[in-house]
Amino acid sequence: MDKLKIISVVCILLLCTGAYSQSGWLVVSDSIPNFYLEAIQMTSANKGYACGSIVNSSSGSFLKTTNGGLNWQRTDYSTYSVDDISFLNDYTGYAIGYAYSPLPGYYTGKILKTTDGGNSWAKSDSISYGNFFKLKFYDINTGFIAGKNGQLYITTNGGANWLNRTLAFNWHEPQGVWCLNANIWFIGDGNKLNMTTNQGVNWVRNDSLPLSRFYFFDQYTGIASGNNYKIYKTTNSGVNWLVISGHPTMYSIALQFTDNNTGYHAGPDTYISKTTNGGYNWVQMPVNTGDYIYALSFINNLTGFVACRYGRIYKTTNGGSVFVANISNEVPDKFELGQNYPNPFNQSTIFNLQCSMKGNVSVKVFDIMGREVQTLVNETLAAGTYQVRFDGSGLASGLYYYSMSIDGKQTAVKKMVMMK
Repeated sequence: MDKLKIISVVCILLLCTGAYSQSGWLVVSDSIPNFYLEAIQMTSANKGYACGSIVNSSSGSFLKTTNGGLNWQRTDYSTYSVDDISFLNDYTGYAIGYAYSPLPGYYTGKILKTTDGGNSWAKSDSISYGNFFKLKFYDINTGFIAGKNGQLYITTNGGANWLNRTLAFNWHEPQGVWCLNANIWFIGDGNKLNMTTNQGVNWVRNDSLPLSRFYFFDQYTGIASGNNYKIYKTTNSGVNWLVISGHPTMYSIALQFTDNNTGYHAGPDTYISKTTNGGYNWVQMPVNTGDYIYALSFINNLTGFVACRYGRIYKTTNGGSVFVANISNEVPDKFELGQNYPNPFNQSTIFNLQCSMKGNVSVKVFDIMGREVQTLVNETLAAGTYQVRFDGSGLASGLYYYSMSIDGKQTAVKKMVMMK
């Protein structure tokens, strides 16, 4: 590329950056003071739901989007909280919460059902002294609610009736639940695993498995995480679990896979961890928020949402794949952007960048028209050499440019060719 072409490309990139700015994670819902978003579920590319509660209060809110998270309609409830949701499709779903009871220290459990996508809710049941935590449905008829201190309520007729099967022991405050089928369910509180094979009539407790989050690929194979830095896998419907890797956060908040290889994990911090080999290795991805992440929901490998403390919701359309790793602390003599390799490449490629001193580094990818398609790096880096990975699995084949800026000043532009 001669000097005139380089100048032209740089000018196009500078002119188009403002119009097409896109980072790895974008805020799509503003903050709400003292409000914790506790669940989020996208039922399709456009429709999704979230809920949460006001701190130290039996009041909460329900949020709904119909345009892929660009806007969220919020409905407030002043007399009861909204602690969890479980939607079976775009229209039919359930929500649970509680209201303070006249008796000190007791709560009245609330169960609501919608058949029109959350536009209206009908009371499915009201249960005295119910302190609900988690809700899960297996199909249109069968579901269960897990509450504090072994509370358990099940329905087999789509919420028309709820049967009390509260236990005298087991979980204290359930953090994660899963229905493997109509009979086999799991409840984890981060300290132990509870499993039933007969719709909650009997439970087996395993104190040696500190599991709290579950995801099953089929009737036999599943992944789980807990509060001991470990990822577990089962291949026999949860009877046995083997450690396959560790995760970088202690207490597991959310776990989801979009296929057999790609999965996401969240702990009580500002990072999402991603695996692309079925949970055996994980890479941290910053979401650039000071608010703790409480829940996540991915539609596919590229598009996902995270719900945070204080009501913020973040969205990614590139799988959150902002991978930058320090490979040398030796101080280079200049800032330099390396050529990607391999080039041409099929979906993913890597390149190095060098920083001669600490600075705010931004690396962005643009298409041939100068439109920004991904932000790969946008953070303060210490002096050293870094390796960056670009995942273009959601983009079309063709010519792309990537540029590096230091403290807001553009220093280099390179080109790369993706051939799928």
